[in-house]
Amino acid sequence: MSDPESVGPPEVLAALGASLRLHEHPDVAEVLDVCAALGVPLERTVKTLAFVTPEDRLVLAALPGHARLRYGALARAAGIRRTDLSPAGAGRLARAGMRPGGVCPVSADGAAVVVFDETVGGLGRVHCGGGRPDSSIEIDAAELIAAVPTAATAPIADIPTTARAT
Repeated sequence: MSDPESVGPPEVLAALGASLRLHEHPDVAEVLDVCAALGVPLERTVKTLAFVTPEDRLVLAALPGHARLRYGALARAAGIRRTDLSPAGAGRLARAGMRPGGVCPVSADGAAVVVFDETVGGLGRVHCGGGRPDSSIEIDAAELIAAVPTAATAPIADIPTTARAT
């Protein structure tokens, strides 16, 4: 595991003994395209948004696919100022074993700050980024959270009261 770029989320999860299924699909960047490719409802996905702090620390926010991130709540849960969150670029993601379009809350970056929305644990079997834009991981949400023992859980998402039409 000396080269983080070659160790993606599926490898990290497999090393932890997680029960997962890797799904390959065409390169997609939008979660609705992933849903269409896999035949999965948006509400059964976990999207992960990646940020970086001025100190180059990776911050990963995992929330239901149909929810919107509450940036202030994420910053509070991560113990940083809102103004210190900047989108993580491709180079920073590569150092964590991921590429844009395939971000996962589980990564090769052991120092990453990971925050799960408080509702993720109750979602059952979900699909999340597989580290690349052409793959997704199917895993039980509770097992996904357990794979990041240092992760925080907080109310970081605004979840729509009605399902969004797709």
